[in-house]
Amino acid sequence: MERWRITAGHVPGPFGLVLVLAAVVLAIAEAARAYRKPVPGVSPRLRAALFALRCAGALCLLAVALELSLSFETTSAAGPRLVVLVDDSASMGVADAESPGSKAMRRIDRVRELWRRSEPARAAWKEQGLAVQVRRFGEGSEPLTGEAEATLDLAARQPASDLTRAFAELAAIDPAVDPRPLAGVIVISDGLFDRADRGADHPLVLAARELGVPVTAVAAGAPHLVDLALTELRAGEFAFVENVVEFSADIEAHGLEGTRTEVVLRRDGQVVATEPFVAPASGITTVRFEVAPDRVGQFVYEIEVRPVEGEASPHNNRRAFVVKVLRDKVRALHVAGRPDWDVRALRTLLGRDPNVELLSYYILRGADDADREDPFAPLSLIAFPTDELFKEQLGSFDLVILHNFDALNHQVGRYLPDIGRYVEEGGALVMIGGDMGLATGDYPAPALSAVVPVDLRVPTGLDTEAFKPAVTDAGRRHPITAWIDHSGLSDWSALPPLDSYNPAKLARHEAQIGSAVLLRHPEGGPLLTIAEPGRGRVLVLSTGASWRLGFHADLPIVDGARPYDLLWLGAIRWLLRDSAADRLTLETDRPTYLLGAPITLRAAALSPSYAPEAGVEVGWRVQPLGRAADDPGADPNAPVTILSQGTWTTDALGRASETLGGGLSVGAYEAVAQRAGGDETAAAPQQARRVFLVQAAGRELTRLASGPGDERLGRLAEATGGRFLRAAGDDLPAAPPLAPDRQDRERVDSRRDIPVWSGGIAMVLLVICLGGEVLVRRRIGLA
Repeated sequence: MERWRITAGHVPGPFGLVLVLAAVVLAIAEAARAYRKPVPGVSPRLRAALFALRCAGALCLLAVALELSLSFETTSAAGPRLVVLVDDSASMGVADAESPGSKAMRRIDRVRELWRRSEPARAAWKEQGLAVQVRRFGEGSEPLTGEAEATLDLAARQPASDLTRAFAELAAIDPAVDPRPLAGVIVISDGLFDRADRGADHPLVLAARELGVPVTAVAAGAPHLVDLALTELRAGEFAFVENVVEFSADIEAHGLEGTRTEVVLRRDGQVVATEPFVAPASGITTVRFEVAPDRVGQFVYEIEVRPVEGEASPHNNRRAFVVKVLRDKVRALHVAGRPDWDVRALRTLLGRDPNVELLSYYILRGADDADREDPFAPLSLIAFPTDELFKEQLGSFDLVILHNFDALNHQVGRYLPDIGRYVEEGGALVMIGGDMGLATGDYPAPALSAVVPVDLRVPTGLDTEAFKPAVTDAGRRHPITAWIDHSGLSDWSALPPLDSYNPAKLARHEAQIGSAVLLRHPEGGPLLTIAEPGRGRVLVLSTGASWRLGFHADLPIVDGARPYDLLWLGAIRWLLRDSAADRLTLETDRPTYLLGAPITLRAAALSPSYAPEAGVEVGWRVQPLGRAADDPGADPNAPVTILSQGTWTTDALGRASETLGGGLSVGAYEAVAQRAGGDETAAAPQQARRVFLVQAAGRELTRLASGPGDERLGRLAEATGGRFLRAAGDDLPAAPPLAPDRQDRERVDSRRDIPVWSGGIAMVLLVICLGGEVLVRRRIGLA
C-alpha cells in the first residue's frame, strides 16, 4: 500500500510558529476583506484571481518557512514475531542417551534433528503470518541467518549460557529498528544456565515475565549420562608451612557404578597425593586430602579425578586454585657458649614472639667433662644432643644462631660441614661474636668458611674498648639497618656505644657470595656483615654487645620500638626471606584472570645494597605450569612450552613491566623473571616466580545431569503460560502459545521525500504570487 503526506523539516519555537501562522492568516483575511466588495471596473473573476494569488503566496511563504516536503511511503502489515532461542553453550556438546544401552547423542545434534523434523511446523508459522527470528545464546545472544538458521550449525562452545541476559537483550530491541510485536518465545536448551544454578531461577523467571509473552521450553537433554565431574571445591586461599591443611572436593558420578579410578592432588603440576575412587551408582562423593606444605610461597594446586572411558566430558574432572603458603612459626635453634647479657637479650626477644618456636641451649659441658678418666662418674651437666640437632633435625630449622659459641671445645666441630651444607641448601645462619667463637677461632671447617663472608681461618681476638659504629652506604638502604639512617641516628651520637668487638677481616671470596658490610668499626673493620651463598643467607655480627641497644639510660625510641628490637627483627625478616627483602621481584596484577583478559607482569631489581638498580637486563617468560593447560590427558612430566618471552631493561627506579594480550587458554601458568646470566646457585637471588590462573567466566560443565535443567525449563514454561517439550520425543508445535494482545503493525518498506521548499521553484512561485498581486493591484488602481 502506498500513501503520501506533508512533513515539516523545520518547526520553529512556539513564538516563531505563532508569528508565521498569524502572518499567513492575516494576509489571507485581509485579501478576503479587500476582494469581497465590488470594485468599479474590476470584474469578479479578477478579484477572485487576486485572492488566489494572495493565498498561493501565503502558502509558498509557509512552505519555505517550515521547509515542507512531500513524503511518499510504501507500507505493509508486520505480523507478530516468534523468537526461537537456541543454546550454544559447551554443555550442549555433551552426549547422553534416553536409556542405558541406547546410543548416546550430543544434545546439539538432538536439537538439529528436532529442527529438521519440525520443518512442517516451521512452515505453518509462516502461513500464520508469524515473523520467525532464530537467535543463538551463550554469554550473549545474536541472530542466526542463512545456512546457520536453516540447519542450526552451532559450535556449542560458549563457556556459559546466560538465558537471563538473552531475555534482557530481546526486550531491549528498539521498535524503530524492528516494529513487529513480540508474541512468543521458544527456548531450546538443556536448562543448565550459569546464572541459575541450584534452582535459583527467580531472576530468570522475572526476566521472562518482563517480555509479557508465553515461553515454550524445549529440553535438549536425555536422562542417561555417563560422567564424573568435580562439582565443588573447598580450599582456603592461605596455608601455613609445615602445618596440615585440608583440601576437599565433591565428585558427582553418573552411569559409572563400580568403576575404579583415582583422584590426584598436584602442586605446580607435580603429583603430591592420590586417593582411590570407586564411582557410586549416582550422587556425590567427597574426597579429602591432608597436606603439610614444606615451604613458603605461592603455588597452584589442582585436584583431578582421572577420566574413565566413555565419559561425556573430561573437562569437568579437575579444578585448580592458588594457595599462598605462609610461615606459621619460625623454628629457630639458638646455641650459646655461656649465659651473658647479650644471650639473654636475644633469647628474651625471640622467646616472647608467638611466631617463633625457639630451641635455645647453653653448652656448659665441654670436651674436658666428656673425656674424664672415669666416664661413669656422676655428672650434673647433661650431654648436648649434637647428633639429633645437627644431623637429624638441622633441616627442620628456619634459623640457626651460633652465639659466642666455642664449637671445638664442645665437640660440635665435626658438625660444622653440615651447617655449611644447610646454608647452601637454603638455611639461614647467624654468627655472633664475643670472647669465644670468632675470638678463639672455633669455626675452621672449610665447608662453613665457604659460606661466611668473614675470614674464619684465624682467631680475631676481642677488643673491649668502647666505640660507636659507622653506617655504610649499603647499610643506609638495607632493610636490616635502614631505620638507623631514616631516624637520623646514622652518626650513632644518640645510640649507646658498644664495648665488644672482634676485629674480623673480610674473606677472600666475599664478593662471590654477595657480601655487603652494613656497619663498620671506626677503624674500618666489618662489624655487621651479610652474605647470600647458594640459596641461603648468613649474618655475622662481630660484637657481643648489641644488647646495649636495648638497655641504656638515655635510649632513644624509634617508631615506638627499641633500636635493639628493630635491628634484630629486621635481621630475622631478611634472613627468612621476607618477600620485601628479595632483590628481584615479580608480580602479576591479579592471581586469577578471566579468559581473554590482559595480563600485566611487573618486575623490580635491587642492588646488593638494596638501591634501585637501573639498566639490569631481566629475561622473562610465561609457560604452562607443569602440564598442557587445555589437555586433561597430558603427561605432567613432559617438557612445557614457552608461550611468551622477552627481555626487559630496568628503568632508573629499577622497574620493568609487560602487558600480555588475552591469548592464553584456560589453565594454570607461571611467569618467571631471571637476571641475564643468573642462575639459582648464584650469590644473590637471581630468579623470581609468580603463578596465576586463567579461568572461564562460568562453570558451564560442572553439573551435566539433565534432570535439574528439565525442572528449570518446566518452571519457566509454567510461569509464563507456555509449554514444556522434550527434544527427544516431541516436535515443535505448529501453533505455539502466543500473546493474544500482540496485534499486527504497519511497517514502512520504502520512503521517498520530495522537498517543495528548496530550490528556485519555491522562490519563483513566491515572487510570482506575491509580486503579481501587487502589480495587478497597481494596474487596476487598487494599490
